[in-house]
Amino acid sequence: MKINTQQITLIALFIALCLLVPFVFHLVGLGKMFLPMFLPILLAGFIIEFPAAMLVGFLGPWISAFATGMPPLFPTALSMCVEGVLTAGWASYLYHQKRISFWFGLIVAIIAQRLARIVMLLLILPLFGLPAKVLSIADFVYSLPGVLLQLLLTPIILFMLWKSKIIERKS
Repeated sequence: MKINTQQITLIALFIALCLLVPFVFHLVGLGKMFLPMFLPILLAGFIIEFPAAMLVGFLGPWISAFATGMPPLFPTALSMCVEGVLTAGWASYLYHQKRISFWFGLIVAIIAQRLARIVMLLLILPLFGLPAKVLSIADFVYSLPGVLLQLLLTPIILFMLWKSKIIERKS
């Protein structure tokens, strides 16, 4: 895939949203539980072509960590960049490359995101002497409101963009 000016502009827009959306959520006390960083990353997967969308998933957490201090660099930003790459990557690959339905891509991307989180926690938490299995299950349950928010807002935002013809629907 050739990355053009439009793709670069969209990548920059979604990276900026990776800073703004979590900041607003944390400002009103709705931070981590609602997974605000993943809303722009997930949207980027459906709007930006594969593999360019994965740049948003990779760079968003790192740039946000350096610019705002959220998320903390280690271990959170490291974990979130892996989750972000998989989220945007699966959404973009299935939707743009394979032309599979939006709904299937959405579900697969969110499942990949949560599985990546569990794997990263299982790898990272023992380094701190923490019980990885228990905390991974607790983190998964704690993130359910964020998963529900993604399942609710992503289709609403995309359907509004498709209906207004701001972006073209692929499948």
